[in-house]
Amino acid sequence: MIGSAEILSLPPRLEAATQARRHVRQQLVAWELDDLVDPVVLLTSEVVTNALLHAGTVITVAVRRDGQGVRVEVGDGSGAQPVQRRRSTTATTGRGVQLLESVSDGWGSTAVGEGKLVWFRVVSAQTWASSFSVDGWAGAGL
Repeated sequence: MIGSAEILSLPPRLEAATQARRHVRQQLVAWELDDLVDPVVLLTSEVVTNALLHAGTVITVAVRRDGQGVRVEVGDGSGAQPVQRRRSTTATTGRGVQLLESVSDGWGSTAVGEGKLVWFRVVSAQTWASSFSVDGWAGAGL
């Protein structure tokens, strides 16, 4: 069962990603889940940045703790769902879905009214560590 959420509402401004990262980091430290900070903050930054770029609406960030880890939910006012794109190795964008699949223990997107809720779970920092290899991002397929 998913526990209560710590919810943050953010305006569609560039500093929203910074505020979201800070909010998530503070909550994880308060819950003494320091080993999950890096992967959860990375994914939060990715999903919030995508919401800023593609939705341009108010964003909500909810952090929930359950018995097995953490679930982060990012809501925005755009109904456009995330899609995986094929990008060249030199492209600087278009890897968000790959990042979610590589680093999280599960993720998804649900339509909510006219908008959507993108969520991801991180149960263990092991998923994060195994996403990378000696070749850097090669293990993540990025």
